[in-house]
Amino acid sequence: MEFLNEQELNNDNFRAEIKYSRQLPEMFMTDDINAQTENVTYSILGELRDRYKENEIATFTFQELAELGGLYIRRKTGKIDLYSGKKLDKSMMLVSLALQNFAYYRVTETNDDGTPKSWDIIPLFSKVSVDGTKRQVNLTISTQEIDPYQVDSKGNIIDKPLRVYDLINSADWRTVKHLQYSRELHYGFESKYTKRIYRFISEFRTFPKGAKLRIDDLDKKILKIWRPKEDALDPKTAYDFRDNRKKFLDRAIKELREVKTPEGEQIIKNLGYIFHKTGRSITSIEFTFSPFKEDLPSNEHIRINPSKTKPGNESPFLNDSKRVLDYFNYLSMLKFELNANGLYTHVPNVYNIQFDRDDPQLLQPIHKLLENGIPVDVLFQVAEMKALEWKHDSPQMSSNFRPSVVFGNKFSEYRAFLQVFIEQNSYHFIYEEGADFYIPLNGPWDNR
Repeated sequence: MEFLNEQELNNDNFRAEIKYSRQLPEMFMTDDINAQTENVTYSILGELRDRYKENEIATFTFQELAELGGLYIRRKTGKIDLYSGKKLDKSMMLVSLALQNFAYYRVTETNDDGTPKSWDIIPLFSKVSVDGTKRQVNLTISTQEIDPYQVDSKGNIIDKPLRVYDLINSADWRTVKHLQYSRELHYGFESKYTKRIYRFISEFRTFPKGAKLRIDDLDKKILKIWRPKEDALDPKTAYDFRDNRKKFLDRAIKELREVKTPEGEQIIKNLGYIFHKTGRSITSIEFTFSPFKEDLPSNEHIRINPSKTKPGNESPFLNDSKRVLDYFNYLSMLKFELNANGLYTHVPNVYNIQFDRDDPQLLQPIHKLLENGIPVDVLFQVAEMKALEWKHDSPQMSSNFRPSVVFGNKFSEYRAFLQVFIEQNSYHFIYEEGADFYIPLNGPWDNR
């Protein structure tokens, strides 16, 4: 798959990338909708930051939504025609239903059998109004409060409630931990499962070798092929298509591997997946791929330590610096425990402190070490060692887990202690088959 010729569709009026807070997909989900509806639904998220102001209505014409979501027919002659008439009307009806069901389902109480007893439903849009006469969709974003305070990308607590619209309408994305991906690429995929895998791996695009997640999360939240009765508000809406999981994954991987730049270069390289098992049961899946960014329409270029970087050039160590900071953010979201087998495991942390990966001050100590010849893998391992040591063994030291401390004056000492630390704790890093989510001092992507 290649990028469409920019002249084929009128995209000049729309943003080329979709961008929103990383908290949005963690909380707000659509139901299992078709590929075309998914194109339009997620494309709208990329445009709201331009069209929406608090307590105002964001309006999209049917024509705009067709262009945004790539709802077009390619004729045998090569001509492209956007949807129109009844075909477009039907698509807009499906889009309106998907937008109305784009919601956060928060179960507050369960029955003895695990089924929901009490719950809150917080919609992304408090009102979705379709005007068939004017042929437009009017959207009012919810002002519902999600949390009593916010946390910015540097981990600072802001004494201001986090509301739904904050997830998609930031005035300065540098202060928000966000994800972004190509709108054009997203709507170009034929399979809805490809779109969903693309959105997921985009969140980890700078990770050295990929990302890993529990198989239940893949089935329920990413692919959306399984909704057990205990998760369904209405048991009649439960479904299970897990028997087709491998077929859906293989098609998605094939489509993603075929993505190329206009120059014909593969964008997502070394892409694959690995199932991890306990006995015969699959417990987790690991997506492997090389870091990528060529799918994005533009990339920020900043210089660090200009004494060794020619004026006007991007530092060759910048991407690795950001990868290390990304891993810092990953580790900050975890707390560590020893399971019954004596292996290190991790669970989500209550405090999700995130550092701005484009902040030169945060990147500076990392960049300096890379520039002086320290291998990036060593930085990953030292960061992981200090996360384990401080979060598990010395929780009172957890506040020190930040780049300026880990990669500051004591880095040489930490590095020297690294091998001793691994040897002393080797019995916690057993690479036994079926050990799920162990921390092997090589990063969460290690699959040995």
